[in-house]
Formats: sequence, C-alpha cells, structure tokens
Amino acid sequence: MKIRQSFEQAICILLLIGASDSPIKSHELSQKLDISDSYLKKITRQLVVGDLITSKASKLGGFVLKKKLQEISFLDIFEAIEGKEKFIETTHLVEKVFDPNLKVKETEAVIVDYLNTAEEQYKSKLKEITLDHIFKSAHQS
Repeated sequence: MKIRQSFEQAICILLLIGASDSPIKSHELSQKLDISDSYLKKITRQLVVGDLITSKASKLGGFVLKKKLQEISFLDIFEAIEGKEKFIETTHLVEKVFDPNLKVKETEAVIVDYLNTAEEQYKSKLKEITLDHIFKSAHQS
C-alpha cells in the first residue's frame, strides 16, 4: 500500500489553516505549498466533504477548521482523502492456487483476517495522532 501525496498535502493544508487567525484563501494555500490551485481545490473539497473544514464566502473569507486541532486525527484526514472502504476485497485467487480438496476457503479467510488485522492496527495508530501533536512538536524548542 502506498499513501498518496494528497494525504500529506491535506495534513499540511489543515496545519496551515489551523495556524491562521483568519480564514485562508485557496490561492494563498496553493502558493505556500507550491501546488496548483486546481489540485488544491480537489483536496480541499475532500476535506469539506470529510467535515474537517468549511469555506466562508466573502471578501475576507476562505477556509477555516470545523474542529480544533486536537480533535482532528490522521485517521480523519486519511478517511477524507482515501475513503472508508476496507483495504482488502478478496478476488478468490487462492482458490486457483491450492488443490480444491484442501481447505481453500479457510486458507483465504486466514489471509483476509491477517490483512484486516493489519488494517485495524494501521487505522488505530492513525487515530492516535492529532494535528495538535504535529503542531506542538513543530513548536518545541
């Protein structure tokens, strides 16, 4: 599994918004992060749909967080960007590997169980890390 760059970019977008005392416009974010405005809008749209930010439309408007930094976990960001679907959806290829007289279904279940456990551990770890942790670690002297 490879995490897309948009996950890291979403973290940075949220940190920039969270560090600001006022709403931040998308062009300011794209300039600061050196990413195209159109690509940034795709990411911010996912963060809006994921209920992590909101957009205030006005001359002084822009993006603001919907939650406090300590309430936004890496899991929240991951699910906003990557979705909430399970990592593994079996294709039943194991049935083609082993003799049909063996316990093929049970073997497939073992593989899926291991991968599901790995996914649960991964997501559990992401849930432990909040934007506040990152913000505080950057400001330690």
